[in-house]
Amino acid sequence: WNELTEEERRVEAREMELYAAMVENLDHQIGRLLAYLEELGELDNTLVVFMSDNGAAGADFYYDSTRPFREFLQARYDNAYENMGRPGSWISYGVPWAEAGTAPFRLYKTHATQCGVLAPLIATGPGVAGGGTINRAFATAMDIAPTFLEIAGAEYPSDGSVRPMLGESMVDVLTGEANAVHADDYAVLINHRRASYLRRGDWKLISLTDPTDPASFGLFNVAEDPGETTDLRTSRPDMYEELIALWQAETERLGIVLIGR
Repeated sequence: WNELTEEERRVEAREMELYAAMVENLDHQIGRLLAYLEELGELDNTLVVFMSDNGAAGADFYYDSTRPFREFLQARYDNAYENMGRPGSWISYGVPWAEAGTAPFRLYKTHATQCGVLAPLIATGPGVAGGGTINRAFATAMDIAPTFLEIAGAEYPSDGSVRPMLGESMVDVLTGEANAVHADDYAVLINHRRASYLRRGDWKLISLTDPTDPASFGLFNVAEDPGETTDLRTSRPDMYEELIALWQAETERLGIVLIGR
């Protein structure tokens, strides 16, 4: 921030103002929905789950010369300061605000670092215990559907007519009857473009460049090092080799097609 010109600061400040206004509007509209449920007498009979997309978006398509549609956007939208946030503008807050918004994590959305894969989830409603507290039990989006099915008393088909769900219900954690959704040895693998990671417990194996090359992976303990600043693969070669083998097995089991450089 200190290195920006006054004009650059003015533009960056407006970008954050627009983002903050969108969040405020989102909050207002959610409030309207909850008020309507209360008016119907259904608020106390409704489980409300709110979650964010993963990470802060650093892409700025309007100015990014590496994007093929920059010229298309600039020909059709006006991002002059006076028009920012108005109809006809195309505003993104870019990499600097994305990194600030996800600190102390590294990088931003689309990356396999914690900033790009962690998402907050807020749950409230009948049976949800521990209001106003933070539960750090590890869960994934795959656990949402099993949770809703259990709450609704519905059964997922088990006759082989559809693929089985990979997640587990979070109901026992939401009600305070359990501290964890998954067993300690539960592992999850995520692959996106040229980024891939496997997490088991507090250990995380991650490649940001080329998952087809095992040498591109680093090893991190996200409980002790949430910013993923210290690669432990040389100091913990046993854990590194164990997770690499697990990652390769899971990649094959799930039928993931990897993209290299």
